[in-house]
This record gives sequence, structure tokens and C-alpha cells, in this order.
Amino acid sequence: MAEQVSLINVRAAWRKALLIIPAALALVGAWYGVRWCAGATLAEYARDRSAAEAATRLAPQNPNSHLRLARLRRAAFLPEELTAALADYERAAALAPHDYLVWAELGRARGEAGDSAGAVEALRRAAELAPNYAQPRWHLGNALLRAGRVEEAFAELRRAADADPSLRPQVFNLAWQLFDQDLPRVVEAVGRTTRARAQLVGVLVGRGQLEEAVNVWSGLGAEGWRAERETGEALARALQERKQFRRALQVLTEAGAATDGGEAVVAEKVSNGGFESEIGQAGKRLTGWQVAPSSSGVKLTLDPRGAHGGARSLCVTFNATTQVDFGHVLQFVVVEPGARYRLSFYVRTEELRSAATPFAQVLDASAAQPAQLGASEPVAPGTSAWQQVSFEFAAGPRTEAVIVRLARAGCPDGLCPIFGKIWYDDFDLQRTAGRAAGR
Repeated sequence: MAEQVSLINVRAAWRKALLIIPAALALVGAWYGVRWCAGATLAEYARDRSAAEAATRLAPQNPNSHLRLARLRRAAFLPEELTAALADYERAAALAPHDYLVWAELGRARGEAGDSAGAVEALRRAAELAPNYAQPRWHLGNALLRAGRVEEAFAELRRAADADPSLRPQVFNLAWQLFDQDLPRVVEAVGRTTRARAQLVGVLVGRGQLEEAVNVWSGLGAEGWRAERETGEALARALQERKQFRRALQVLTEAGAATDGGEAVVAEKVSNGGFESEIGQAGKRLTGWQVAPSSSGVKLTLDPRGAHGGARSLCVTFNATTQVDFGHVLQFVVVEPGARYRLSFYVRTEELRSAATPFAQVLDASAAQPAQLGASEPVAPGTSAWQQVSFEFAAGPRTEAVIVRLARAGCPDGLCPIFGKIWYDDFDLQRTAGRAAGR
């Protein structure tokens, strides 16, 4: 088949226009595209106002150029610059009506200029565009607060804190100051969700306001206590540091944290008295046996061989050629003020040699400096089978808890080596009388 060639006559004017117009449009589009890109790039890296102004001239329809210029003008902290910045923010918002960040910054700038109504309007638009973001609602809440619309303000602040819990302490601080430490109004303002109130407990504990913290904790109820166990433990620790041991145990019990090896920790009882469960590190737990760091020459183990009762006993191995302090195995026990008690336990030894052997003692944990309320005789040197040891003591009139501790007296000359092993088992505390005579 013969090839056919079609020729177009471009001499006619209208046919020339058909070719020139698209080319011209393409050139114009390319020109504006280059300017847009150049303006956007310049705006992104602009560090002074002149560069940002050049960006807006290159790309006057680019909202980012106006936004960058507004930020630079606002950062100057000059009244005339703030007025110009507002105009740039308004222009950016008009060019990007669905960008929450632009509206948020516009609202804050309006607020700085004294336009509280305009600030609320712009920040509300930002919150509508980003309903799940914390910052727009946080700024909206603050704008409403400055406008005197307290209930609306805390409604937005609560929603901001729900989205970002790290903001909740600031909400508490605002409410605490605004409502003059009126706790019911503060609770109402920050929200009645379990999580919000639990965080309020944490803030109050951090401030040392334990009475208020306990009041808020009490309002959580059984389900809230269990759900916020860590908050309960923090509150109990603060109460114990204030020597409010009975309330600390109550809070731990409510939180389901007053347990030791799966058994409930109760008042007037040595928990894990037979060393069947693990021993905790001092400072890490509030209940049960605790072991503080000890001197070299002392080793503690839970021995599964030959226990007096149950499966294990506590074995203390001494191998110290010089003076070694021993008093780091202890337990807090809540008691009744003024009551009398008998502490009993079992002990056996193997080749124990020292001029100062260990003994058990009970200290008043409620005193400013724990004072001894009672103690056993030092363990006899040598080797012995299991034998029971007991002694009585009386709790002071303000004693809420005692410290049961294994200790060792020092030697008069300060040189007191100790060798051998001691096993302890089956600690038991029994009340012998309601109150001490003459107390």
C-alpha cells in the first residue's frame, strides 16, 4: 500500500492560533509553577523577614509563604509587626481554609492582639478541623478561659487532656488556682472519669497534699481502685513516708496490691513468715520482707533444705574477718497503738562463731527515729537444731506500725569477725493484750 502524507496548511491565521495558544498557556503555567516552587522553597528556609517577603512575592497564592512571614513578624514582639502578622495569618487562612494549623496560629495571634472573640472563633475552627488533636483544644480552652467562659473552657481542656494525658497536670493547676483549692469544684472541672481523677491523685501526692489525695482516691470506688493500682501504690508509698501506715495498708488493700506471695497482707501479722515466697529489695515494695544492700561477708539465700515448716527457710551465711554490720532484713507490720504483742520464730545454727551474734528486734516505725520496743537474746554460738525464740513488746500510744528486723550488735573494740550459718523460719506475731498497762 502506498504511504499517504497529509499536509496541514498553517498559513491561515486561525490555524496558527490553534498551535500558539496551547504553547503560550504551557509557558505561562510553567512560569507560575516555577515561581510557586521557588516561593515555597524560599519560605521553608527563610530566616528573616525580607526572605519571607520575597517568598510571598514569588508565590502570592501559596499559604505557606504568608504563614512563614506571619510567624517571623509575630516573633518580633512589636505592635506594628503583630498587626501585619495578623493580615498574613488571615491571608494564609483564606488560602488554606482546611489547614487546622493555620487556624490555630491565627487564633493565638488574635488573642495576643486582644481580640478574644476572634481568637475563640479561629481556634474553634482549628478544633473542628482536627477534632482528635490535643493542641487546638488546649489553646481553645485557654482562649475561652481568658474570655471568662469557664465551663466551656474546662470542657475543651478536659478533651485536650483526654487526647494527651501529659496536659492533665496543667489542667489541675489551672482549676486549683481558679477555684481557690475547692476540691469538689476542681474534680468537677478536670473530669469525673476514673483516669482523670487518678491522675489528680498523682498530682496531689506530688504536692504533698495527702488528705486531698486520699479523698479523691476514696471516690474512685472498687472498680476504680482496681483499675488504678499503680496510683494506689504511689499514694500508699507517700502515706507510709508520712508514717500513716494504717491508711497506707488500707489503700494498698483497696488497690489489690496488699499481697505477698499471693497471700493478703493484713495488720498485726508477719507476712511470708515462713519465707515461702521471694524477698523484695528495700524501697521497691511496701509489704513483706525487704533486704537492703549489705556489707561484704554476708550472703542471704532461701534454703529449700531442712526448713522448720513449709518448704523453705532463710539462711544467712557469715564469712567476715572484720566488723560487719547486719540489719538489712526487715519488714513493716501494722499494729494497734498501745497493744502488747509476742513475736516468735525458729532458729538453728551451724558452726556460728563470733563475739557478737545476731538477734531479732522490733522497732517503732512511727517514731521520728525508730526506737527499739523489744528484742530477743543473741543467737548462741556453735551448732544447734531448730529451737523457738520469742519475746514480748508493747506498741506506743501513737505507734501505727513496727519494724521487725534481724540485727547484730557491734563489738566494744570494733573488731568483731563472724563466721557460720543461721537459719530463720516461721515468724509469728500474736497480740497478748489490748493495750499496754500504764500507757
